[in-house]
Amino acid sequence: MKDQEKIKIVKDDGTTAEADVLLYFTLKENGKDYVIYTLNEKDERGLVTVYTSTVVKNNDEYHLEGIESDEEWTKIKDVMRMVIKENKE
Repeated sequence: MKDQEKIKIVKDDGTTAEADVLLYFTLKENGKDYVIYTLNEKDERGLVTVYTSTVVKNNDEYHLEGIESDEEWTKIKDVMRMVIKENKE
């Protein structure tokens, strides 16, 4: 297995954490870039928690923003389902 790409996340409280990038993609419908990543935290069921954010470039820096609408979430979930399906085949 190849090494996972990593990004540094600055949390709301100002602390930083290293995250593993699971998927980076652009939605054709809106032209926005997205990243799906994990901090390798587990929930109460023992499943790894994943996060999705919009990637925004400002000058030479990148920052992450929340997903704006239910329509965006629907498209993102479609991408995730497609990736899962492809990985099962």
